[in-house]
Parts: sequence; C-alpha cells; structure tokens
Amino acid sequence: MADTDPRIKPLELGGGLIASKPTDLVEVILEATNKQVAEKSIADPDAREDFVLSTDALNYWRIAWRCSVEWGTRGLEEGIAHAIKSGICTARGYELDDLDSAIQATKGRVRLPFGWSALDLAWMFAQREPLQLLDCGLAGRRVPTNIASIAYHLQLLQDKEPILLPIDHLRVLLKQRKIVVSGAVQRLVEAKILDYADKNYHTGKAREFRFVGVQGEHYAKLDEGSSGS
Repeated sequence: MADTDPRIKPLELGGGLIASKPTDLVEVILEATNKQVAEKSIADPDAREDFVLSTDALNYWRIAWRCSVEWGTRGLEEGIAHAIKSGICTARGYELDDLDSAIQATKGRVRLPFGWSALDLAWMFAQREPLQLLDCGLAGRRVPTNIASIAYHLQLLQDKEPILLPIDHLRVLLKQRKIVVSGAVQRLVEAKILDYADKNYHTGKAREFRFVGVQGEHYAKLDEGSSGS
C-alpha cells in the first residue's frame, strides 16, 4: 500500500511533523478537522456531519495552498491531489464525488495556508519577491529591507486593511534582536515607507501600520531596480 503512495518534497508543518507523502497530509487534515469539530461541540448528528465534510474540504485547501507556496507550484500535482482526497474518503467513508463537490463549494474561502499566520505567508513571499529600498539611509540595509518587503506583501494580502508588524514575531522570523527590529520599523516610518494607521495610538494593543511607500520613489521591485548597490 505504502509503495503506491506518491512521494512529495518534505514539508515541515510544525511541532516536529515533517510530511513526506500524501498520507501524512491526510492525517494532518483529519486531525485539524477533528480538533475544530470538537471545539464546536455540535449536538445534532446531521449538522455535525455537514460540518466535518465542509471542514475537511477547507483543510484540504489550506494544505494545498501551503504546499503550493512551499514548493513554488500553481497547485497540487494531480496524482498527489487524488491521493490526498482518496485518503480522506477512506478515513471518513465519503464518496469521492461528494468530497469533490465540497471542495468546489469551499473554493476561495480559505484565508491562509495551513499552519501559517498572515505574517508567515508575507515573509515567504518577501523572500521570493524582495524589494529594493531607494532611501539612501536604508538602501542595502538587510533588516529594514526585509521588514519593508514583509510589510509590502502583507499589505497586498490585507488589501486596504491596516497591517500588524508584531516585533516579537518579526525578530523570530528574521533571527534578530528585538531592539534592532523595533528600530528598523521606526526608520521605515521616518522614511515614509510605513505609516501608523492610528496617529493617536495608546499602549495596550498591537500597533497597526500601512505600507505607504511609492514604487520608484521609495522602493523598486528587485528585478526592476538599478544595477547599482
């Protein structure tokens, strides 16, 4: 049975779990759904079954998105997708066509890939599509550039909503000291690449920002920048 399971590029999903085959991803989907169902405490059996199916479908999309971003693909390869769906159906007793319908019905509803926050996703995009800062005091500076790139992609994900740049999370992603990250964020604000969403901010909640840098004035896409450093 295991010999027919397609191999996949190993995927670290947190908690020491490394998925190396579709059945690993099936287990992750089922466990995530079971946890969400338990938290809902739905008493009605029919309503609970509906919720299990829809949640399995949503978690399938979350895993598919995570795989696509990690592997740099436009979706799951057909054989891998089929293996995951077949594994879910075997475990739950679904008809494959019913699961396909549930997956179609939930398409576009997922907000984030499995196991990632919006900041994690923005960091992944920032590593692949970094910005080049044009401000003479920031150009070529690694930490401010990384934070600006994260903020740029985070703003794209959030659309017009303000973004959060939690210092503790950023310092872990960037492997930097907290004071360095905090100072870099302030430098980006002074350079008018970031702006505070609430000018009358008071401590007690996470501070919100907006990416307000102008392309060609404050930053360039790396492949569009000048050849100079």
